[in-house]
Amino acid sequence: MKKQLILVVSDSMDNNDKRNEETLIRMGGKARENLGLADQKDVELWPTNTTSDRINRSKLLKIHQAYAEDMKKLISDGMSRDKRFRVGFVTAEVFEYICGNGADGKSDVWISDSIDDTVIGSDPEFILLDNNNSVKYAQRVRGLSNDKLSKFSADGPLAELRPDPMIDVEGFVNSIQDLLREHPSAETIKAYKWKAGCCHLGKGDFDNRNEWPIGGHIHVGTPKQMSGKLKNDSYRNIYYITMQRVLDELLSIPMMRIDKKGESIPRRKKYGAYGDYRTEHGRLEHRTLSGMWMAHPRLALITLGTAKAIIDSFYKMLESKNYDKKYLLGDLSTGSNLFSNCQDWTKSPILKDMGIAIKSSGEMCDILNKYNIQFNKTYINKIRKILRKLPTYRKYSEYIDGLMELISLPQQEINRIDCDIKKSWVRNKGFII
Repeated sequence: MKKQLILVVSDSMDNNDKRNEETLIRMGGKARENLGLADQKDVELWPTNTTSDRINRSKLLKIHQAYAEDMKKLISDGMSRDKRFRVGFVTAEVFEYICGNGADGKSDVWISDSIDDTVIGSDPEFILLDNNNSVKYAQRVRGLSNDKLSKFSADGPLAELRPDPMIDVEGFVNSIQDLLREHPSAETIKAYKWKAGCCHLGKGDFDNRNEWPIGGHIHVGTPKQMSGKLKNDSYRNIYYITMQRVLDELLSIPMMRIDKKGESIPRRKKYGAYGDYRTEHGRLEHRTLSGMWMAHPRLALITLGTAKAIIDSFYKMLESKNYDKKYLLGDLSTGSNLFSNCQDWTKSPILKDMGIAIKSSGEMCDILNKYNIQFNKTYINKIRKILRKLPTYRKYSEYIDGLMELISLPQQEINRIDCDIKKSWVRNKGFII
């Protein structure tokens, strides 16, 4: 459930010194009934404005009964009956956190008793090539920032984009396009060719290497409803491992069809091998994907939209089991070396429920690290069947069906994908599907 709520500052809550009111939202019985919250204890609130506010100003609160004084004040203030039945009361401090300083003690917000609007982000990389098709070491390009906080800068030898994370996949892809067209750094590097890919093979202008791995990492937002669970080290480890495992099998392996074997193997000697993920920022960074999806906006939509479908389905299933740790890995070991040691992933209930053709860690290593896979009709039909059974398929069918159409093409057709970012993102060159 996701509905709009009128959030109101409660003087009674502010004046109550006997209870920690900062963790509560107080509602009348009719309001709870009207909003479908009669049996709920915890709800999430957030502003109705930007994705940034959705990420940074959301609050998880417990529902308690509203004070009679607050309810009477709504009536004396002339609020209509319909509006009173969608009011929630919080302290001034909580109100300011959610709504900011500009509101006058009353504001429309979103309220939900389930996981809604999960956030996705990325920091895709691409190669700069000079007129001799040599790699121009991005960090040495005069005028190109090395600031990790910049939305468009150098990361060692590669150029890197860091758009703000978003809920909406199309909005996120549009923000990438805006950076490539309008950011000052785009002007700084306009003399060079901009190339997407998995692992560029060729010489550079700075050192003797001839392999240049390119990343297209996906950042998975952690819903507020799970924040308490992730304070437990064991649960946090299991959650990240299982989410990574699902994305590996349902997204990264199909995307290897586009990477091509000659680039996939050298890249995964250093980056993107089985089990390559980070969690430093309190969310999963799925690092298996290459930067090949940056070849075209349409390919980016297909890739990120399918990722969002998988992520949202994962959360819906986990939520349906009340975030139970056993639902993630069952009786499997919870050690940090689980990726390399585990051979029996069939014990994971959530993997079973997602319909995954569960493979052992050894098989996954052979596929991802050594490209030991045949993208034949049997495999493509199997992955299509799994993705179409996801709870979110109907919502994200355009992206999932696009991915299936793409990886079903003959390899010679896939090899026609133009990795020139200027042509595709700046000049709107068409895509192969």
